[in-house]
Amino acid sequence: QNVLSEQQQKEQKEKHLKQQYRGVLLSGTTTWDQHEAKVLSILHICELYQLGHDLKDDDDNTTDDSLQNDTPIDDTIEAATTPFETRARRTLSSIGFEFKRNKCNACTESNPADEHCEQCITRLYHTPSNTAITNENRREFIADGKMYDAIADLCQSAAQEIMAEACDLVWVTVCDGKGGGLSARFDKQPSNSSSDSKSTRDWPRDDEGNIIVLEPIRALVGRCKSVKENEHRSNDTFLVSTGKGKVSAGIFSRQHLLTTGLEPSTALPLLREARSRGMNCVVIDPNARGDRVGMETFQASVRSLFQQDCRVEEEVEDAIIPAAKSDGCIYVLAHSAAGGQLVRYLLDQNQSTLLPRIQAITFTDSTHSIQWLKRHPHISSLIQSSKALYVRSANPMRDDGWENAKPGDECDKDHFWSHRFGKIKTVWAGTTDHSLTNWAARASIWEHFDKNANDDEAESTDDGAEEASLHTDKVVEK
Repeated sequence: QNVLSEQQQKEQKEKHLKQQYRGVLLSGTTTWDQHEAKVLSILHICELYQLGHDLKDDDDNTTDDSLQNDTPIDDTIEAATTPFETRARRTLSSIGFEFKRNKCNACTESNPADEHCEQCITRLYHTPSNTAITNENRREFIADGKMYDAIADLCQSAAQEIMAEACDLVWVTVCDGKGGGLSARFDKQPSNSSSDSKSTRDWPRDDEGNIIVLEPIRALVGRCKSVKENEHRSNDTFLVSTGKGKVSAGIFSRQHLLTTGLEPSTALPLLREARSRGMNCVVIDPNARGDRVGMETFQASVRSLFQQDCRVEEEVEDAIIPAAKSDGCIYVLAHSAAGGQLVRYLLDQNQSTLLPRIQAITFTDSTHSIQWLKRHPHISSLIQSSKALYVRSANPMRDDGWENAKPGDECDKDHFWSHRFGKIKTVWAGTTDHSLTNWAARASIWEHFDKNANDDEAESTDDGAEEASLHTDKVVEK
Protein backbone atom coordinates (compact mmCIF):
# COMPACT_ATOMS: atom_id res chain seq x y z
CA GLN A 1 0.00 0.00 0.00
CA ASN A 2 2.87 2.35 0.73
CA VAL A 3 4.33 1.60 -2.69
CA LEU A 4 0.96 2.24 -4.32
CA SER A 5 0.56 5.40 -2.36
CA GLU A 6 3.95 6.67 -3.49
CA GLN A 7 3.04 5.81 -7.11
CA GLN A 8 -0.22 7.70 -6.82
CA GLN A 9 1.59 10.69 -5.37
CA LYS A 10 4.05 10.59 -8.23
CA GLU A 11 1.23 10.47 -10.81
CA GLN A 12 -0.58 13.34 -9.15
CA LYS A 13 2.62 15.38 -9.12
CA GLU A 14 3.24 14.69 -12.81
CA LYS A 15 -0.37 15.60 -13.61
CA HIS A 16 -0.03 18.85 -11.66
CA LEU A 17 3.22 19.73 -13.44
CA LYS A 18 1.71 18.87 -16.81
CA GLN A 19 -1.24 21.17 -16.18
CA GLN A 20 1.07 23.88 -14.87
CA TYR A 21 3.25 23.93 -18.02
CA ARG A 22 0.59 23.21 -20.62
CA GLY A 23 0.27 26.83 -21.66
CA VAL A 24 -2.94 28.49 -22.80
CA LEU A 25 -6.09 26.81 -24.03
CA LEU A 26 -6.78 26.96 -27.74
CA SER A 27 -9.43 29.41 -28.88
CA GLY A 28 -12.89 27.85 -28.76
CA THR A 29 -12.05 25.38 -25.99
CA THR A 30 -12.81 25.62 -22.26
CA THR A 31 -11.22 22.43 -20.90
CA TRP A 32 -7.98 20.59 -21.47
CA ASP A 33 -9.88 17.61 -22.88
CA GLN A 34 -11.41 19.87 -25.54
CA HIS A 35 -7.99 21.40 -26.17
CA GLU A 36 -6.35 18.01 -26.73
CA ALA A 37 -9.24 16.80 -28.89
CA LYS A 38 -8.91 19.86 -31.14
CA VAL A 39 -5.18 19.34 -31.45
CA LEU A 40 -5.65 15.67 -32.41
CA SER A 41 -8.32 16.60 -34.96
CA ILE A 42 -6.06 19.15 -36.66
CA LEU A 43 -3.13 16.73 -36.64
CA HIS A 44 -5.31 14.11 -38.31
CA ILE A 45 -6.35 16.52 -41.08
CA CYS A 46 -2.73 17.57 -41.67
CA GLU A 47 -1.74 13.92 -41.86
CA LEU A 48 -4.44 13.29 -44.46
CA TYR A 49 -3.00 16.15 -46.51
CA GLN A 50 0.47 14.61 -46.36
CA LEU A 51 -1.02 11.32 -47.58
CA GLY A 52 -2.50 13.06 -50.61
CA HIS A 53 -6.15 13.42 -49.63
CA ASP A 54 -8.16 16.46 -50.66
CA LEU A 55 -10.84 17.11 -48.07
CA LYS A 56 -12.80 19.44 -50.34
CA ASP A 57 -13.02 16.79 -53.05
CA ASP A 58 -14.23 14.19 -50.55
CA ASP A 59 -16.85 16.48 -48.99
CA ASP A 60 -20.33 15.76 -50.40
CA ASN A 61 -21.68 18.90 -48.77
CA THR A 62 -19.42 21.27 -50.70
CA THR A 63 -21.21 24.60 -51.18
CA ASP A 64 -20.59 27.69 -53.24
CA ASP A 65 -19.13 29.34 -50.14
CA SER A 66 -16.53 26.60 -49.77
CA LEU A 67 -15.45 27.07 -53.37
CA GLN A 68 -14.26 30.55 -52.48
CA ASN A 69 -11.24 28.90 -50.90
CA ASP A 70 -10.02 28.07 -54.43
CA THR A 71 -9.58 31.76 -55.21
CA PRO A 72 -5.86 32.45 -55.60
CA ILE A 73 -4.22 35.05 -53.42
CA ASP A 74 -2.88 36.76 -56.54
CA ASP A 75 -5.82 38.81 -57.83
CA THR A 76 -4.46 38.72 -61.40
CA ILE A 77 -5.15 34.99 -61.81
CA GLU A 78 -8.72 33.73 -62.16
CA ALA A 79 -9.69 30.69 -60.11
CA ALA A 80 -11.67 29.13 -62.96
CA THR A 81 -8.71 29.01 -65.32
CA THR A 82 -5.70 28.59 -63.06
CA PRO A 83 -3.79 25.29 -63.53
CA PHE A 84 -1.99 25.75 -60.22
CA GLU A 85 -2.36 23.60 -57.13
CA THR A 86 -4.61 24.88 -54.30
CA ARG A 87 -4.92 21.75 -52.14
CA ALA A 88 -2.76 23.08 -49.30
CA ARG A 89 -4.82 26.25 -49.06
CA ARG A 90 -8.07 24.28 -49.07
CA THR A 91 -6.76 22.04 -46.31
CA LEU A 92 -5.60 25.09 -44.35
CA SER A 93 -9.07 26.57 -44.72
CA SER A 94 -10.67 23.36 -43.43
CA ILE A 95 -8.87 23.77 -40.09
CA GLY A 96 -9.79 27.43 -39.73
CA PHE A 97 -6.82 29.32 -41.21
CA GLU A 98 -6.16 31.25 -44.43
CA PHE A 99 -3.68 33.71 -45.92
CA LYS A 100 -5.21 37.14 -46.52
CA ARG A 101 -3.58 40.19 -48.04
CA ASN A 102 -3.58 43.23 -45.75
CA LYS A 103 -3.75 46.32 -47.94
CA CYS A 104 -1.93 49.46 -46.86
CA ASN A 105 -3.78 52.78 -46.58
CA ALA A 106 -2.62 53.93 -50.02
CA CYS A 107 -3.82 50.74 -51.74
CA THR A 108 -7.10 50.78 -49.80
CA GLU A 109 -7.87 54.27 -51.10
CA SER A 110 -6.65 53.69 -54.67
CA ASN A 111 -8.59 51.78 -57.30
CA PRO A 112 -7.22 49.55 -58.63
CA ALA A 113 -4.72 48.73 -55.89
CA ASP A 114 -1.04 48.12 -56.61
CA GLU A 115 -0.70 44.34 -56.91
CA HIS A 116 2.99 44.38 -55.93
CA CYS A 117 2.91 47.07 -53.26
CA GLU A 118 5.64 46.28 -50.72
CA GLN A 119 3.61 47.84 -47.92
CA CYS A 120 0.82 45.28 -48.38
CA ILE A 121 1.58 42.08 -46.48
CA THR A 122 -0.10 38.68 -46.79
CA ARG A 123 -0.85 37.49 -43.25
CA LEU A 124 -2.06 34.21 -41.76
CA TYR A 125 -5.52 34.62 -40.24
CA HIS A 126 -7.60 32.53 -37.88
CA THR A 127 -10.79 32.50 -39.95
CA PRO A 128 -13.52 31.99 -37.29
CA SER A 129 -12.35 34.99 -35.29
CA ASN A 130 -10.90 36.94 -38.26
CA THR A 131 -7.72 37.45 -36.23
CA ALA A 132 -4.23 37.83 -37.67
CA ILE A 133 -1.73 35.45 -36.03
CA THR A 134 1.01 37.28 -34.12
CA ASN A 135 3.78 36.35 -31.72
CA GLU A 136 1.58 37.49 -28.85
CA ASN A 137 -1.56 35.49 -29.70
CA ARG A 138 -0.09 32.55 -31.62
CA ARG A 139 -0.53 30.03 -28.76
CA GLU A 140 -4.24 30.82 -28.57
CA PHE A 141 -4.68 29.42 -32.08
CA ILE A 142 -1.63 27.19 -32.70
CA ALA A 143 -0.37 25.10 -29.78
CA ASP A 144 3.30 24.35 -29.30
CA GLY A 145 4.70 20.98 -30.30
CA LYS A 146 3.21 18.71 -32.95
CA MET A 147 0.40 21.09 -33.86
CA TYR A 148 2.87 23.90 -34.49
CA ASP A 149 5.00 21.70 -36.75
CA ALA A 150 2.00 20.35 -38.67
CA ILE A 151 0.45 23.78 -39.34
CA ALA A 152 3.85 25.33 -40.12
CA ASP A 153 4.50 22.65 -42.74
CA LEU A 154 1.02 23.09 -44.20
CA CYS A 155 1.55 26.86 -44.36
CA GLN A 156 4.83 26.30 -46.19
CA SER A 157 2.99 24.27 -48.83
CA ALA A 158 0.33 26.97 -49.10
CA ALA A 159 3.00 29.66 -49.47
CA GLN A 160 4.66 27.64 -52.23
CA GLU A 161 1.33 27.44 -54.05
CA ILE A 162 1.03 31.22 -53.85
CA MET A 163 4.60 31.70 -55.12
CA ALA A 164 3.95 29.29 -57.98
CA GLU A 165 0.87 31.26 -59.05
CA ALA A 166 2.39 34.69 -58.66
CA CYS A 167 5.63 33.85 -60.50
CA ASP A 168 4.43 31.16 -62.92
CA LEU A 169 6.42 28.28 -61.44
CA VAL A 170 5.93 24.52 -61.54
CA TRP A 171 7.38 21.67 -59.54
CA VAL A 172 10.24 19.72 -61.07
CA THR A 173 11.07 16.33 -59.58
CA VAL A 174 14.83 16.06 -59.37
CA CYS A 175 14.78 12.63 -57.75
CA ASP A 176 11.64 10.64 -56.99
CA GLY A 177 13.24 8.68 -54.14
CA LYS A 178 12.89 5.40 -56.01
CA GLY A 179 15.85 5.66 -58.33
CA GLY A 180 14.13 7.79 -60.95
CA GLY A 181 15.89 10.71 -62.61
CA LEU A 182 14.88 14.28 -63.34
CA SER A 183 11.31 14.82 -64.49
CA ALA A 184 8.98 17.79 -64.77
CA ARG A 185 5.24 17.85 -64.28
CA PHE A 186 2.38 19.76 -62.76
CA ASP A 187 1.99 18.62 -59.17
CA LYS A 188 -1.56 17.35 -59.50
CA GLN A 189 -0.85 14.41 -57.21
CA PRO A 190 1.20 14.11 -54.04
CA SER A 191 4.84 13.60 -54.82
CA ASN A 192 5.01 10.31 -52.91
CA SER A 193 2.33 8.76 -55.13
CA SER A 194 3.77 9.63 -58.52
CA SER A 195 4.07 6.90 -61.11
CA ASP A 196 7.22 4.85 -61.03
CA SER A 197 9.70 5.68 -63.76
CA LYS A 198 11.71 2.53 -63.10
CA SER A 199 10.80 -1.03 -62.16
CA THR A 200 11.20 -2.11 -58.55
CA ARG A 201 14.28 -4.08 -59.54
CA ASP A 202 16.10 -0.79 -60.12
CA TRP A 203 15.05 0.92 -56.88
CA PRO A 204 17.85 1.71 -54.39
CA ARG A 205 18.40 -0.93 -51.73
CA ASP A 206 20.28 -1.25 -48.45
CA ASP A 207 23.04 -3.77 -47.67
CA GLU A 208 20.43 -6.44 -46.92
CA GLY A 209 18.62 -5.96 -50.21
CA ASN A 210 15.60 -4.15 -48.78
CA ILE A 211 14.05 -1.44 -50.94
CA ILE A 212 14.82 2.12 -49.81
CA VAL A 213 12.21 4.73 -50.65
CA LEU A 214 13.51 8.20 -49.89
CA GLU A 215 11.76 11.55 -49.82
CA PRO A 216 11.56 13.02 -53.32
CA ILE A 217 13.78 15.99 -54.14
CA ARG A 218 11.87 18.74 -55.93
CA ALA A 219 12.44 22.31 -57.05
CA LEU A 220 10.25 25.18 -58.22
CA VAL A 221 11.18 26.16 -61.78
CA GLY A 222 9.78 28.93 -63.97
CA ARG A 223 7.76 28.38 -67.11
CA CYS A 224 8.44 30.17 -70.37
CA LYS A 225 6.53 33.40 -70.79
CA SER A 226 6.62 35.98 -73.53
CA VAL A 227 8.37 39.06 -72.21
CA LYS A 228 8.63 42.01 -74.57
CA GLU A 229 10.62 44.09 -72.12
CA ASN A 230 14.02 42.95 -70.98
CA GLU A 231 14.19 40.25 -73.66
CA HIS A 232 17.97 40.30 -73.31
CA ARG A 233 17.48 38.83 -69.80
CA SER A 234 15.16 36.03 -70.92
CA ASN A 235 17.93 33.43 -70.87
CA ASP A 236 19.22 34.42 -67.44
CA THR A 237 18.34 32.37 -64.36
CA PHE A 238 17.76 33.45 -60.77
CA LEU A 239 18.73 30.64 -58.40
CA VAL A 240 17.49 30.72 -54.78
CA SER A 241 18.61 28.34 -52.06
CA THR A 242 17.35 28.57 -48.49
CA GLY A 243 19.20 27.81 -45.27
CA LYS A 244 19.42 24.82 -42.99
CA GLY A 245 16.54 23.58 -40.85
CA LYS A 246 12.88 22.64 -41.28
CA VAL A 247 12.22 25.22 -43.99
CA SER A 248 11.47 24.07 -47.54
CA ALA A 249 11.92 25.56 -51.01
CA GLY A 250 11.54 29.34 -51.04
CA ILE A 251 10.84 29.63 -47.29
CA PHE A 252 13.28 31.47 -45.02
CA SER A 253 11.39 31.20 -41.71
CA ARG A 254 8.44 29.11 -40.51
CA GLN A 255 7.90 31.32 -37.48
CA HIS A 256 7.71 34.53 -39.49
CA LEU A 257 5.47 32.82 -42.05
CA LEU A 258 2.97 32.23 -39.25
CA THR A 259 3.32 35.48 -37.34
CA THR A 260 4.87 38.20 -39.53
CA GLY A 261 3.78 37.67 -43.11
CA LEU A 262 4.32 35.68 -46.28
CA GLU A 263 6.43 38.27 -48.09
CA PRO A 264 8.98 38.85 -45.28
CA SER A 265 9.44 35.12 -44.69
CA THR A 266 9.66 33.81 -48.26
CA ALA A 267 11.42 34.45 -51.56
CA LEU A 268 8.23 35.79 -53.19
CA PRO A 269 9.34 39.48 -53.42
CA LEU A 270 12.70 38.45 -54.89
CA LEU A 271 11.10 36.06 -57.38
CA ARG A 272 8.68 38.74 -58.53
CA GLU A 273 11.61 41.04 -59.23
CA ALA A 274 13.33 38.32 -61.25
CA ARG A 275 10.24 37.53 -63.29
CA SER A 276 9.61 41.23 -63.95
CA ARG A 277 13.07 41.28 -65.58
CA GLY A 278 12.18 38.34 -67.79
CA MET A 279 14.43 35.92 -65.90
CA ASN A 280 13.87 32.24 -65.26
CA CYS A 281 13.60 31.23 -61.59
CA VAL A 282 14.88 28.10 -59.89
CA VAL A 283 14.14 27.54 -56.19
CA ILE A 284 15.77 24.44 -54.71
CA ASP A 285 15.16 22.68 -51.40
CA PRO A 286 18.39 21.46 -49.73
CA ASN A 287 16.35 20.23 -46.73
CA ALA A 288 14.10 17.90 -48.73
CA ARG A 289 15.65 14.85 -47.04
CA GLY A 290 16.66 16.54 -43.81
CA ASP A 291 19.36 19.08 -43.11
CA ARG A 292 21.89 16.37 -42.24
CA VAL A 293 22.16 15.48 -45.94
CA GLY A 294 21.64 19.03 -47.18
CA MET A 295 24.92 19.11 -49.10
CA GLU A 296 24.08 15.95 -51.04
CA THR A 297 20.60 17.28 -51.84
CA PHE A 298 22.06 20.62 -52.97
CA GLN A 299 24.48 18.81 -55.28
CA ALA A 300 21.78 16.61 -56.79
CA SER A 301 19.48 19.58 -57.37
CA VAL A 302 21.99 21.93 -58.99
CA ARG A 303 23.63 19.21 -61.06
CA SER A 304 20.30 17.95 -62.41
CA LEU A 305 18.81 21.37 -63.12
CA PHE A 306 21.85 23.10 -64.56
CA GLN A 307 24.04 20.36 -65.98
CA GLN A 308 21.61 17.74 -67.26
CA ASP A 309 18.70 17.79 -69.69
CA CYS A 310 15.26 18.35 -68.22
CA ARG A 311 12.74 15.75 -69.46
CA VAL A 312 9.10 16.87 -69.56
CA GLU A 313 6.66 14.04 -68.81
CA GLU A 314 3.47 15.97 -69.56
CA GLU A 315 2.84 18.47 -72.31
CA VAL A 316 1.96 21.84 -70.85
CA GLU A 317 0.77 25.03 -72.42
CA ASP A 318 4.07 26.79 -71.82
CA ALA A 319 7.24 24.73 -71.79
CA ILE A 320 9.41 24.74 -68.71
CA ILE A 321 12.52 26.82 -69.20
CA PRO A 322 15.40 24.34 -69.61
CA ALA A 323 17.91 25.72 -67.14
CA ALA A 324 20.55 23.21 -68.22
CA LYS A 325 20.35 24.28 -71.88
CA SER A 326 20.13 27.99 -71.23
CA ASP A 327 23.12 29.97 -72.43
CA GLY A 328 22.29 32.89 -70.13
CA CYS A 329 23.90 33.97 -66.89
CA ILE A 330 23.08 32.71 -63.42
CA TYR A 331 22.34 35.03 -60.50
CA VAL A 332 22.55 33.26 -57.15
CA LEU A 333 20.98 34.10 -53.79
CA ALA A 334 22.52 31.81 -51.17
CA HIS A 335 21.07 32.19 -47.68
CA SER A 336 22.84 30.99 -44.54
CA ALA A 337 24.04 27.36 -44.93
CA ALA A 338 23.33 27.49 -48.67
CA GLY A 339 26.34 29.80 -49.06
CA GLY A 340 28.62 27.12 -47.69
CA GLN A 341 26.93 24.50 -49.84
CA LEU A 342 27.40 26.59 -52.96
CA VAL A 343 31.11 27.15 -52.35
CA ARG A 344 31.69 23.48 -51.56
CA TYR A 345 29.82 22.53 -54.73
CA LEU A 346 32.03 24.81 -56.82
CA LEU A 347 35.13 23.18 -55.30
CA ASP A 348 34.32 20.02 -57.21
CA GLN A 349 36.29 20.25 -60.44
CA ASN A 350 33.51 18.36 -62.21
CA GLN A 351 31.24 21.39 -61.76
CA SER A 352 33.48 23.71 -63.73
CA THR A 353 30.78 24.22 -66.39
CA LEU A 354 28.61 26.08 -63.89
CA LEU A 355 31.24 28.54 -62.68
CA PRO A 356 31.62 30.57 -65.92
CA ARG A 357 27.86 31.14 -66.08
CA ILE A 358 27.64 32.77 -62.63
CA GLN A 359 27.26 36.49 -63.22
CA ALA A 360 26.57 37.56 -59.62
CA ILE A 361 26.21 36.06 -56.14
CA THR A 362 24.57 37.46 -53.03
CA PHE A 363 25.40 35.72 -49.77
CA THR A 364 23.01 36.53 -46.92
CA ASP A 365 24.45 35.56 -43.53
CA SER A 366 26.40 32.85 -45.33
CA THR A 367 28.43 30.16 -43.56
CA HIS A 368 31.21 29.79 -46.15
CA SER A 369 34.89 30.61 -45.70
CA ILE A 370 37.58 31.61 -48.18
CA GLN A 371 40.00 29.44 -46.21
CA TRP A 372 38.46 26.50 -48.05
CA LEU A 373 39.69 27.98 -51.31
CA LYS A 374 43.43 28.32 -50.80
CA ARG A 375 44.07 25.85 -53.63
CA HIS A 376 41.30 27.24 -55.81
CA PRO A 377 42.21 30.85 -56.63
CA HIS A 378 39.74 31.08 -59.53
CA ILE A 379 36.82 30.46 -57.14
CA SER A 380 38.33 32.58 -54.38
CA SER A 381 38.72 35.52 -56.72
CA LEU A 382 35.09 35.20 -57.87
CA ILE A 383 33.56 35.35 -54.40
CA GLN A 384 35.74 38.32 -53.45
CA SER A 385 35.20 40.24 -56.68
CA SER A 386 32.58 42.86 -57.57
CA LYS A 387 30.32 40.00 -58.65
CA ALA A 388 29.85 38.94 -55.03
CA LEU A 389 28.03 40.69 -52.20
CA TYR A 390 27.72 39.68 -48.55
CA VAL A 391 24.63 40.91 -46.69
CA ARG A 392 24.79 40.49 -42.94
CA SER A 393 22.30 40.93 -40.13
CA ALA A 394 23.45 42.86 -37.07
CA ASN A 395 24.25 41.41 -33.67
CA PRO A 396 23.17 43.96 -31.02
CA MET A 397 25.62 42.54 -28.50
CA ARG A 398 28.62 42.62 -30.82
CA ASP A 399 28.12 45.25 -33.52
CA ASP A 400 28.55 48.90 -32.61
CA GLY A 401 26.53 51.53 -34.43
CA TRP A 402 24.41 49.07 -36.40
CA GLU A 403 21.21 50.92 -35.42
CA ASN A 404 22.39 53.99 -37.37
CA ALA A 405 23.05 52.01 -40.55
CA LYS A 406 20.54 51.69 -43.36
CA PRO A 407 20.03 48.58 -45.49
CA GLY A 408 22.85 48.46 -48.03
CA ASP A 409 25.28 50.63 -46.05
CA GLU A 410 28.78 49.18 -46.18
CA CYS A 411 29.98 47.91 -42.82
CA ASP A 412 33.45 47.84 -41.34
CA LYS A 413 35.34 44.54 -41.39
CA ASP A 414 37.68 43.49 -38.62
CA HIS A 415 40.60 41.07 -38.92
CA PHE A 416 38.53 37.99 -38.10
CA TRP A 417 35.86 38.87 -40.65
CA SER A 418 38.44 39.47 -43.37
CA HIS A 419 40.22 36.23 -42.50
CA ARG A 420 37.03 34.26 -43.04
CA PHE A 421 35.31 36.12 -45.88
CA GLY A 422 38.16 38.00 -47.52
CA LYS A 423 37.67 41.22 -49.48
CA ILE A 424 34.04 40.66 -50.41
CA LYS A 425 31.90 43.78 -50.23
CA THR A 426 29.87 43.52 -47.03
CA VAL A 427 26.74 45.55 -46.29
CA TRP A 428 24.19 45.72 -43.50
CA ALA A 429 20.87 44.00 -44.05
CA GLY A 430 19.03 46.50 -41.88
CA THR A 431 17.76 43.98 -39.35
CA THR A 432 18.97 41.98 -36.34
CA ASP A 433 16.83 38.98 -37.34
CA HIS A 434 18.74 36.39 -39.36
CA SER A 435 15.54 35.09 -40.98
CA LEU A 436 14.51 38.54 -42.23
CA THR A 437 17.83 39.36 -43.91
CA ASN A 438 16.54 38.76 -47.44
CA TRP A 439 13.39 40.81 -46.86
CA ALA A 440 15.12 43.79 -45.26
CA ALA A 441 17.88 43.90 -47.89
CA ARG A 442 15.81 43.02 -50.98
CA ALA A 443 16.51 46.40 -52.62
CA SER A 444 20.26 46.04 -52.06
CA ILE A 445 20.21 42.49 -53.41
CA TRP A 446 18.62 43.51 -56.71
CA GLU A 447 20.74 46.63 -56.97
CA HIS A 448 23.77 44.34 -56.88
CA PHE A 449 22.31 41.98 -59.49
CA ASP A 450 21.26 44.80 -61.81
CA LYS A 451 24.67 46.46 -61.59
CA ASN A 452 26.42 43.27 -62.64
CA ALA A 453 23.89 42.69 -65.41
CA ASN A 454 24.50 46.19 -66.75
CA ASP A 455 28.27 45.72 -66.53
CA ASP A 456 27.94 42.49 -68.50
CA GLU A 457 25.85 44.24 -71.16
CA ALA A 458 28.38 47.07 -71.39
CA GLU A 459 31.21 44.57 -71.88
CA SER A 460 29.20 42.80 -74.59
CA THR A 461 28.52 46.11 -76.32
CA ASP A 462 32.19 47.08 -76.18
CA ASP A 463 33.20 43.68 -77.57
CA GLY A 464 30.66 44.05 -80.37
CA ALA A 465 31.85 47.55 -81.19
CA GLU A 466 35.46 46.37 -81.25
CA GLU A 467 34.62 43.50 -83.60
CA ALA A 468 32.69 45.87 -85.88
CA SER A 469 35.63 48.27 -85.91
CA LEU A 470 38.05 45.50 -86.85
CA HIS A 471 35.71 44.37 -89.61
CA THR A 472 35.48 47.94 -90.96
CA ASP A 473 39.26 48.32 -90.93
CA LYS A 474 39.64 45.11 -92.94
CA VAL A 475 37.09 46.34 -95.50
CA VAL A 476 38.94 49.67 -95.84
CA GLU A 477 42.25 47.86 -96.31
CA LYS A 478 40.75 45.80 -99.11
